[in-house]
Amino acid sequence: MRWVLFLALFFLPALGQEGPPPDLSPEVFRIARELRCPVCQGESAAESNSGVAVEMRRIIAEMLQEGKTEEEIKAFFVDRYGEWILYNPPRRGVTLWAWVLPAVALILLALGLFAYFRPKKVPKELLEEAERRLKEP
Repeated sequence: MRWVLFLALFFLPALGQEGPPPDLSPEVFRIARELRCPVCQGESAAESNSGVAVEMRRIIAEMLQEGKTEEEIKAFFVDRYGEWILYNPPRRGVTLWAWVLPAVALILLALGLFAYFRPKKVPKELLEEAERRLKEP
């Protein structure tokens, strides 16, 4: 019961951040969540309170008012900061390895564990020799 309470208290703040704050439109919030904050580590532009993130949200809102699409807005930030600004970078080139290597490593680990724990076949001659030695007085 304590573990359930602990987990609920641990994950409760994360569940509260799913929706946009009252001063931010849902569209701006959704697009900003897909962009990294260039200043903060591990925070999206929607979650960060840094001046750069606030400016990014303002730019997103202006671009939406101008009629720009989500792809155009993301392309603007990619041109300015590079592909690392995207939380989900495209799966091509170097970033493809970031998606493929963990799967390859898990497969190799599974094969290694299977080979290690697989029952070893003992030659028939060794079994006969062991039985003969056990029968000797």
